[in-house]
Amino acid sequence: MRKYITLLLSILYFQGFTQAIQEQRTFYIAVNGNDSDEGTFTAPFATLEKARSVVAKLSKDPGLLPITVYLRAGTYRLTEPVIFTTEDSGSKESPVTYKAYPGEHPMILGSKKLELKWKSHKNGIFKASVKDENFEELYADRKKQILARYPNFNQLERPFNGTAQDVIAPEKIKEWKQPEGAYFHVLHAAQWGAFHYRITGVNENAEAILDGGWQNNRPANGLHKKFRFVENIFEELDTINEWYFDKKKKTIYWKPGTGVDPNDALIEIPRLNNLIVLKGNASEPVSNIHFEGIDFRHTYRTFMETREPLLRSDWAIYRGGAVFMDGTENCSVKKCNFQDLGGNAIFVSNYARGIEISHNRITQIGANAISFVGDPEAVRSPSFAYADFVSYEEMDKDRGPKTDNYPAQCLAHDNLIFDIGLIEKQIAGVQIAMASEITVSHNSIYRTPRAGINIGDGTWGGHLLEYNDVFETVLETSDHGSFNSWGRDRYWSASQSRVNQYVAAHPELPLLDAIKTTIIRNNRFRCDHGWDIDLDDGSTNYEIYNNLCLANGIKLREGYYRKVYNNITVNNSMHIHVWYDNSGDIITGNIFGSWYWPIRMPEKWGTLVDHNLFDLGERPLHFNDQDRDLNSFLANPEFLDPSKGDYRISSTSPALKIGFHNFSMDNFGVVSPHLKKEANTPQLPDYVPGLQKGEEPQRDNKIFDWLGGKVKNLTGMGEVSATGMFAEVGVLIQEVPTGSQLEKFGFKENDVIYEYWGGELENVSRLFKNYEGRPRGVDIPITILRNQQKMQLHLK
Repeated sequence: MRKYITLLLSILYFQGFTQAIQEQRTFYIAVNGNDSDEGTFTAPFATLEKARSVVAKLSKDPGLLPITVYLRAGTYRLTEPVIFTTEDSGSKESPVTYKAYPGEHPMILGSKKLELKWKSHKNGIFKASVKDENFEELYADRKKQILARYPNFNQLERPFNGTAQDVIAPEKIKEWKQPEGAYFHVLHAAQWGAFHYRITGVNENAEAILDGGWQNNRPANGLHKKFRFVENIFEELDTINEWYFDKKKKTIYWKPGTGVDPNDALIEIPRLNNLIVLKGNASEPVSNIHFEGIDFRHTYRTFMETREPLLRSDWAIYRGGAVFMDGTENCSVKKCNFQDLGGNAIFVSNYARGIEISHNRITQIGANAISFVGDPEAVRSPSFAYADFVSYEEMDKDRGPKTDNYPAQCLAHDNLIFDIGLIEKQIAGVQIAMASEITVSHNSIYRTPRAGINIGDGTWGGHLLEYNDVFETVLETSDHGSFNSWGRDRYWSASQSRVNQYVAAHPELPLLDAIKTTIIRNNRFRCDHGWDIDLDDGSTNYEIYNNLCLANGIKLREGYYRKVYNNITVNNSMHIHVWYDNSGDIITGNIFGSWYWPIRMPEKWGTLVDHNLFDLGERPLHFNDQDRDLNSFLANPEFLDPSKGDYRISSTSPALKIGFHNFSMDNFGVVSPHLKKEANTPQLPDYVPGLQKGEEPQRDNKIFDWLGGKVKNLTGMGEVSATGMFAEVGVLIQEVPTGSQLEKFGFKENDVIYEYWGGELENVSRLFKNYEGRPRGVDIPITILRNQQKMQLHLK
């Protein structure tokens, strides 16, 4: 009996000891808590910072249980970011998790609540005095208000929800008493993103003095003449839900909606760029810290801090976000909500391994949703401006990265991402740059101004993109895709002939940076304003298969070693632009809905272009040129139910002859039930078997003789992209024979003339009229675009 009593006491003691350990490794935070308390369920802490400091003091004994910090329901306002360092790390056996208490909804806000006494001003505008604050965003009852702007905000307009050409015209500026501090936003002339400027003053000609414009890394083409707006101007406060803050008078003005009593409204102003910061480095990373079920909101707009160029990408970035991880291992952000943020949502920077971003909802974001961006110092022979070039003699010829200060083996999975890039336009749902082996799977991404998923360079490949649903992209810009990538690696040049010469002499060059194959498979893409899949400017070492492309097919420009097979491009095909000699590209086993769209292609196209099925009614011109597609054919692929998005082929489909095999049509996008319930899906295209989709005949494509050579109108999205033009305007130089007047004046093939004597040149007809009426004995300046760079020539 004594033996059994001793055993029972031992069991009870062990249970009590285990419970004590459990209790001391579980903490609670509540809005009615007190940081002087013990952080228990009945005596919770009040702040995340207090919980962090307590957890940091706990032993990292691997034998102990995980540490969990529960956030109870309510609003937690931060006055400064909560910063986690290596000292706060958990371990594999004892991770630290900050999570919502089951069934409750905690919110972490970077905003301050203002206690204001509103008084009537005039015209439905109210005003209130504010203490020493500096803010540019305002929320009333958790709804974002519009900073007074011209033209007025229109939810249905794109880009920028409304634009006007005269926003900083001298006549307009004269209407403003205090333009200093206003912001001028404008698209790139070629619509490759946007520029943002602060107006710092006005000169004697009533012209705005601007500071900014560093947000886009391809500034050479200049500013768009129409797509622009201005904000933060008192005189433009003329409609409901607009507001303005006079910093000199410390007075806020607001025009609420009809029937709204401003003194009853909850007024909040964002003040922080970052909410949660994990700051370590490659040798001492922050590790094993996790965030789950938390609602993150209200960060400051950071578009004026977006100024770090990304290699030769078109974009610049700001390293920061609501959650910012720099030097981290085995950390995660799961089941969180990111909403109403002025800048990036989640940014994974520099050294990162094993980071997981999953099951999150991300919406109403000023910039990028999820970013993985490494350190330029890890890149060998990096270049940053588009026109930069590294000679072979100067080039670091070692393969792969110099350091390990970049993200690798990270995951973005099952995230619902929509309505992003509200301010900045060169953004993505998932942005990858200077990284390796990033898996992007089962995300639903839509309503973005530019890419859904973007890979900004070829360093260092190995990414896996699968089961994503990406659509309604490139809504405010141009010449891009639902998926977009650039190569522009260390050997790359804007001159195709230079690259051909280099790689012929040094065939190892294309794989010095793109050392691992990037796989794009089992995704559904739709881009109505660009390409569904756009591999641009030297994108190298890709394998693309089992993708359903619903609108504008697949584009491959330049680059090496791309294999495209078992894809379906509804009503469209391959857009093959400016391939290199001996590129090694393979296009086989696909179902295409139109003939190819080639531009400036060499005589031989890659390694293999064959065994494809074309869903066409009649045989196109040039079908078997240069022995391509000798085993391809025209046929109805017999899709099972395209009206419902089921493009699987029947058991009798002729596509079986090219080796095509079915892939799942019901496994795209998010998988969490609550996210799947909310997520949109793309509009399905009208499909008719045998349809050959052609470009709309908006411009005459006829070739003309001029000055001993050949010219034509620049026509079609493909030629616009291939030449780097901003729109379907101008004259394309097609042939420049030796000894011709065109050659003597300095023209080359593929130049685009778009300005004649300082005026825009619309087409060949206008060129001829201008030239025939030219004054004799005068040098006439001609502006051209060559290799996507602006130049000036003269007709003498």
